[in-house]
This record gives sequence, structure tokens and C-alpha cells, in this order.
Amino acid sequence: MMTEHNDVLVADYLSRVSRATAGLPAEQRDELLRDLQEHIDSGRSELTVETEAQVREILDRLGEPSVIARAAAEDAEPSRYASTTYPPVPHAPTDAKPRSHLPVIIAIGVAVVLLALCAGVLFFASASSTEMPAQAPATPG
Repeated sequence: MMTEHNDVLVADYLSRVSRATAGLPAEQRDELLRDLQEHIDSGRSELTVETEAQVREILDRLGEPSVIARAAAEDAEPSRYASTTYPPVPHAPTDAKPRSHLPVIIAIGVAVVLLALCAGVLFFASASSTEMPAQAPATPG
């Protein structure tokens, strides 16, 4: 049954959050897991027909377990848990704006056009100088 498979997905997700938050006090970790379970249950109850894709979407909206663990660790008492290490956040968004490659593309295009023009001028200049036979001086007569 699909619901049982979705239950396994949810249990696996919560287990990953539990492992990622192992350095937190048990009380804080348990509260976090309860809150996540409530959000998941609420999201699933709003579905008319529950599919695996919809359950995965609910879990994706909650976030990666390592990100949740990092946020929970920041909320914890910093001096007491400063030595706890957490795995790096995968694909963390940055505030940096992506660079546009348009100026580089334009520069390359201009260089190609100029190169083609130079090659064309050289080709026609060499072709016209080799094709024109020397004319003999005209003799009166």
C-alpha cells in the first residue's frame, strides 16, 4: 500500500534528522522531532490522494536534515555545544549574484568577426595581385 511506503519515507526522514541532531540535548531534539512530525502530519492530512511525490515535497519543504540540525544547534546554548561539529550543508544558497557571461560572449563574437574580415581582406588582396597579369606597354603604331 502506498501509505505504508510513505510512512517509511517519513520515518527515514525523521531518523536522519535525529542522527544529525545527536549533539543536541535530548529534550531539544525530541521537541524538534515532534514539531516536524506535526508539520508532516498536517501536510499529509490536507492531501486528497496521497502520493509519494507529494510526501517527498512536504519533506523537501521542511529542509535537509543537516540544515535543520545546524539551525537547531545555533538556537542551542553556544558555549555548551560549541565543540559539536555538523556535516556541511549541501548546496547552500549564497547571496552572490550569478555573473553574466554576456560580455565575454560579445567580445568573442567581435573577435571572430574582426578575424574573418582580416582574413577576407588578405584573401582578396592576394587573389587580386596574383590574377592580374602585367600588361605590356602599348606601342604606337
